[in-house]
Amino acid sequence: MLAKVFYRNTSRLLVSLKINKKLLLTKFAYFLFLLLSTVYFYLILSSSGEISLAFAKKSEKNFVGYYQSWSEQSISSPQQIQLVNIAPYVNQIIVSFIQPDATYKNGSYNLTGTGLQFAADGKVVKDAITLLKKDNPKTKVLVAVGGQTYTNFAQMNPKVIANIVKDFGFDGVDIDYEPTNVKCSSSNGKVSCTSDAEFRRVIRQIRQVLPKHYLVTAAVWSIGAYGEGQWANAQPQGDKTGMTLNLLRSPESKMIDQLHIMSYDAGTTYNPEQALAAYQNYFKGKVVMGVEVPPEAWGGNVYTLAKVRDLAQVVINRNAAGLMLWSLQKQPEGTPSGDNPTAEMITKTACQVLLLGNCQQPLFTSQIFRRIINNKHLKPLFYHRNSLDCETGYRTLLVNHRDTWAVFKDVYNQAQNCQETVP
Repeated sequence: MLAKVFYRNTSRLLVSLKINKKLLLTKFAYFLFLLLSTVYFYLILSSSGEISLAFAKKSEKNFVGYYQSWSEQSISSPQQIQLVNIAPYVNQIIVSFIQPDATYKNGSYNLTGTGLQFAADGKVVKDAITLLKKDNPKTKVLVAVGGQTYTNFAQMNPKVIANIVKDFGFDGVDIDYEPTNVKCSSSNGKVSCTSDAEFRRVIRQIRQVLPKHYLVTAAVWSIGAYGEGQWANAQPQGDKTGMTLNLLRSPESKMIDQLHIMSYDAGTTYNPEQALAAYQNYFKGKVVMGVEVPPEAWGGNVYTLAKVRDLAQVVINRNAAGLMLWSLQKQPEGTPSGDNPTAEMITKTACQVLLLGNCQQPLFTSQIFRRIINNKHLKPLFYHRNSLDCETGYRTLLVNHRDTWAVFKDVYNQAQNCQETVP
């Protein structure tokens, strides 16, 4: 009897061990499948040029794009303005430029006298800004004051500037202080410039009319933090060497949310990493490095895609705030390439290195395209479009989604073929 009980219990134990062994093998096979799938997915993303770190968390870096108001066509609808169609990885947009001595009647939306050169009516521009921020709530839209053309800061009207900001829904002001005939000199190891007092006054007066929930940023000269200490002889040297130093040592520096270094138009001896180190030494807030769509106005430097990648990596390594582009609409001369890149090529490259997300999206994306990529039925089809027969395949898969087919068909007719680049 005892022997029978022992035999029965032993048999049950052996059966149980076999079952557990099968279960363990099943679990191991499932784990191996997930691991291989992950590796495959990583390699696909890497080979497609999306990002090298497929599962990296989206970063908090900024990509700042200057937007030329004079490049817009004459239009009557806010949906038609290019401003509305800027991709969300350009998360700070600076509309250029208003005059420091602008005139404007509060609530009129009349752009005459402001310096902004939109061909559209001012109310259309306001509605476009509202629409852009509705579609991309994290995007900040600022307006630039000054620039190379508008230099009358001696008669700056801060209240008018504040009224323009508030009426049009801007998130703040970028001060692009580029006075003519500036002279900087060094005495006993300290730099002083003829523009020091005015620069500080401009920052102070703008901050007084725009409290802290508004952004106040400043575009600063490439060599503006050179001229003292270990950067006393940093190259190149010029009349504006050290132009920003007095401001950065002053109480007004704490009124600035972010610096945009115009690290271009400085020639081939200029080292942007060295300039970043100099600015970070004097300014403890956010610092953004600038690049320009070629050709640059002076000096012969060209920001190739390789240089853009390198500078973006420098930004990451030195914990700077991001990159800036002059400008979103500027076109290179000649045939675009990695050595002569377009604004879109630069923005996508920066997006990938800075891990801003959705980097394959075109720089300017129409509303109808955004409707598609935000539609749960259409988005996966665009991701896998190359495996389908263009129109027939889409129509078959969308047969139960007639509303979305109408949207796609509209885009299909515009795109001419289904190889249109859509994220």
